[in-house]
Amino acid sequence: MKKKQTGLIIGLVALVAVIAILLVIWNLNRPKPQPATETLATEAVTEVKEDETQDPAPAAEGSKHITIEVTGADGKTVSYEVATDAEYLRQAMDEAEGLTYSGTESEFGMMVEVVNGEQAVYAEDNAYWAFYVNGEYGQYGIDSQPVNDGDKFGIVYESAAGFESAGSKNITIEVTGSDGNTVTYEVSTDAEYLREAMDETEGLTYSGTESEFGMMVEVVNDEQAIYAEDNAYWAFYVNGEYGNYGIDSQPVNDGDTYSIVYEAA
Repeated sequence: MKKKQTGLIIGLVALVAVIAILLVIWNLNRPKPQPATETLATEAVTEVKEDETQDPAPAAEGSKHITIEVTGADGKTVSYEVATDAEYLRQAMDEAEGLTYSGTESEFGMMVEVVNGEQAVYAEDNAYWAFYVNGEYGQYGIDSQPVNDGDKFGIVYESAAGFESAGSKNITIEVTGSDGNTVTYEVSTDAEYLREAMDETEGLTYSGTESEFGMMVEVVNDEQAIYAEDNAYWAFYVNGEYGNYGIDSQPVNDGDTYSIVYEAA
């Protein structure tokens, strides 16, 4: 009996010794807690990284760099430098800061009528907005005009009266009244005969009696010269020589000078 008790005690003592040894080993190898300052620093770094991730990336610049120039009725030009990925001009105009426009929509796109607050409607203003691409007159509307890198687009207020194509003949018409004063008109025309050229001359007015041979001119610039009433008439000269034809049949040649002179009989 005593032997059994002695063996039990020895076993318990051995077990306690083993447990003690294991506790010592665990204390030596257990992970050490990080200092509070290091934990705070780690958290701060994490927060910074999270903030950087949340910031939106700056918008990428367009791959095409173009210029849009707007010239108003006063001749002044405003330029817009635009970086864009637009395929057509209308989108690039929408992206041009400070440029405004409006017009009438149709199945072919927009007909531009107002640019930067200035209207050019042909039916109302006898003017329109002309579009140029690299100095050449545009062949497309803004909805279908392609945009290429380096292009220069001009949007120009043009008066129908002021931008008519010049004629192939440049002539001079001189009107000398009864007071001896002469008014000179420089005319660019494609007219075949003098009457048509006179019709094209801004500021020159005339009237008379029509006949089978053409018009007999009686009033020029509001001054009458009717032989039966005024004992005077309107004489016509071509390059200093007395004209042999009426205004309906007098040929027009480049460089000619036509003189209409009040002459008393």
